[in-house]
Formats: sequence, structure tokens, C-alpha cells
Amino acid sequence: MNKLKKSFKNYYVLNDISGILFWDNATNLPSESIASRSEQMSILSEYTDTIFRSSEIINEVSSINPSELDEINLKNFKLMKEIISRENAVDSGLKSKLIQQKLKCEHLWRKARQENNSLIIEKEFNYLLSLVKEEASQLSDATQLNSYNSLISKYDMDYNSSKIDNIFSVIKSEIIPQYLNSNKIKDPYVFNSNFSKETILENTKIKLKELNFDFTRGRIDQSLHPFCGGANDDVRITTRFEDNILETLSAIFHETGHGVYEQNRPNQYLYEPVGQSRSLSVHESQSLFYENHIFKSHSYFSNFAKIFKLDENLTRSFNEHYHKIRSNPIRVSSDEFSYPIHVYIRYEIEKIIFSEKIEFQDIKSLWNSYYKKFLDIDIKEDSVGILQDIHWFEGIFGYFPTYALGAMISSQIKYHCPFYDAFLDNPSKQNIRDIVVWLNTNIHQKASLLSSDEMLQNISGEKLNSTYYSKHLKDRFIK
Repeated sequence: MNKLKKSFKNYYVLNDISGILFWDNATNLPSESIASRSEQMSILSEYTDTIFRSSEIINEVSSINPSELDEINLKNFKLMKEIISRENAVDSGLKSKLIQQKLKCEHLWRKARQENNSLIIEKEFNYLLSLVKEEASQLSDATQLNSYNSLISKYDMDYNSSKIDNIFSVIKSEIIPQYLNSNKIKDPYVFNSNFSKETILENTKIKLKELNFDFTRGRIDQSLHPFCGGANDDVRITTRFEDNILETLSAIFHETGHGVYEQNRPNQYLYEPVGQSRSLSVHESQSLFYENHIFKSHSYFSNFAKIFKLDENLTRSFNEHYHKIRSNPIRVSSDEFSYPIHVYIRYEIEKIIFSEKIEFQDIKSLWNSYYKKFLDIDIKEDSVGILQDIHWFEGIFGYFPTYALGAMISSQIKYHCPFYDAFLDNPSKQNIRDIVVWLNTNIHQKASLLSSDEMLQNISGEKLNSTYYSKHLKDRFIK
């Protein structure tokens, strides 16, 4: 196993380097440096790709007798075999093309969104989609999953489309009808903040430290689309600064949840498969726990907002944004109640993309019709429609379900965290600390030692159950 572990350490370190390059690409890269960065990341991808293709690695895997391994190493070995199989499934030349086309499309997306002109991206997106479909086909051959499930498994190995359909049935049968029949706010009150970016960041950092984000091993920067990236012990979170200060703060807390998870994975397995985050669904559960169950709780926000001179106008804005159902075409700016519907729309479209032959204009048409059908929203501009998310233009498909799965997991965690009620009653530093330590012990430190359902079984006595999510939404929005 030692040879395999050494190879996996090299693999994860190279991924760390890629993570830093990607962060720099999204935050600091000069506009005329795109081509050189594309080449750098393509070559790095090609080099990383060679690690698991060597005959030495294949022979090493074949030489190991699973029955001789202890429990941890057996889990490690099973994950190693899956990763090696997946890495070898996709042709190295295709991987290189994907890297280059993803970077090209990402930068074109920025321009198209800014100019509200989808024609800018259409041709290059269709080419990217053709590459992703070929990737899915190759992955499908190796994993014995259908094309779409093979992509989902890149981001969550625990849930396939069949399971997701069953879990998401609560969105279709309960959440969508309740949303369509609810009284919705179309234009929530926006608190006019005159705080500078520096003031917002410096004051918020104090609170993020209380939530266990370590600034000696991480930082916050600005990007067009908030994300958490970087590397082990060098976690980079970003936000975008909106006119609405609540949107900025919400994004910061969201990405901090991701960052805290990354910073608290088990050190002894940091460069081994069992030490990696279990899935993006579990990752999202942590970011949404920080965002929805901490930041957006009345008691915490009342305490937190004192640093921004809390007044009744800020409180009104908070209530109308986070405790009222709203009509909003933008996923990342939507309220919690309508948020899963935004995800459901993308999920349904993705299933069609990988079961039928459709391209950009077809996808755009589906998008607009589904927004009308499920959210009663007419999409007038591409910038708030098909162009609003970066993911598809980075070649990322099968990712969107993890957002709603994460929200469901976070709600189940909330109702079974033994310190959460005390936190709601009094969001003191100690009560926050109790929650943070509990999350670290029961989730962060478990990494990939447990499946999602095993982790939830330990916490709540049952597998993922979407009724907790429905209960949370009703408790918060339907009095």
C-alpha cells in the first residue's frame, strides 16, 4: 500500500497546484494571460493524468490482497481502485481538450453575461458540450453507469439519478405547489450600505474566526462567482461584492462552511482517498449549514449585525430576504424555499441533455419554459436566465443536484445537532464553539471514512430523509 499512497500523495499535491492556478484564474489573472494559463493547466492535467496510467501502478493494485488489509486501508484501497479506474477511463487527449475548452468558455461566459448576449458563447459551448458528452461516454464504459450517472458520480458517489429522483420527489410534490400558491415578495427591501469592501471583510473575519476558519491557512478574495478552492492548508474562499450587503455576507458565510470543512479533514489521511471530503453534497451541507442555519437565523444575525450598526432597516431587509418567500430568477439570490426549485430545474434539464441530442438553443428554450412552469417567472434576459451560472460553461454537469442534496443533509444535521437549540437561544461564542466542535467531530473528521448515509445514520439514526428539509422550510417560511 505504501507505493500506492505515495502515488496518491503526488496526485493530490498536483491537484492542489491546479487549485491555486484555478483560484488565480478567477481572481487575479490578467486578461491577456488566458492563453498561457490554459496551456499551463492543460500540461499540468496531462502530467497528473500519467500518474495512474503507469504499468507499475496497475501491477501494484493487482498485487495487493484485500483480505490482508485492516479496516481503514481496505476502505482506502477500494476508493483507490475506483479513482484509478475513473482516471484511466477518459482518454488523456480528451482531458487536455476539455481543460482548454473549459477555460476558454469560462472567460467567454464572463463576457456574454456582462453584455447579456448568449450568442457570444453559443458556438464554443456547443463544442464544450460535445467534449463532455464524449467524456461521459468513456466514463460510462468504465463505471457501468449511464452517461449522466457517470457524471454525477464525479461529484457524489453515494447518489445516482434514481435515488435523486426519489429524494427530489418532495420538491415536485410539496415545495413547488406550496411555492406557486404562496404570497411572494417580488422586490424585497434592500438596505443601502455605505460600508467599504475593506470594512466588510475586516469585520466579518472576526466572526469567521469564531466559526473556526483559520486565516493562517486561508484567505478571502473577490471573484465574479463566489467559490472555495485552493489547496490543503491553503484554502481560498471568494465572494462578490453586491449593492445588497446581505448577498455579500451570505456568500462569505456559505464559502466559509466549505473552507472550514477543508481545513479540518483528518491530518493523518490528508493525502489519501479516505481523507478527502466525501462528496460535494456533504461539502454543500457544511456551506449551507453555515449560511442557512447559522447566518440566516434571527438570533445570530441580530448579534452579528451589531458590527454594522444594526438598525430596523437592516433587520427589515434581512427578514424580507431570508424569512419570506420571494420571486427571483437568480438561483444564488433566491430564498431557501424557492432555491431547491432552481436546482430541480437544472437537474431536469441535465437529464434531457444526456438522454437526447440537444444544443445551446434547445437548452435555453427548456430553461425559460421550466422557469415559467415551476417558478412562474418569465425570463426576459439571458444574463438572469441561461447565463446566470458558471457551471455548465466550465463543463460541469451532474454537479447541480449536490446543491439540493446538501441542503437536505444540512437540515437533517440541524435537527440532530445537540447544541443547535442552545445556539438559537443564545448565539454566544461558547455555543457557537460547541456546534463547530460537534461538526468537526461528526462530519469533517469523518471525511471519506463513511458514506453520506453512514454519516447521517450515526448522527440521526437514519439515512438521508428529505422530510427534515421540508420541516425546516415550513418552520422558517410557513408559520
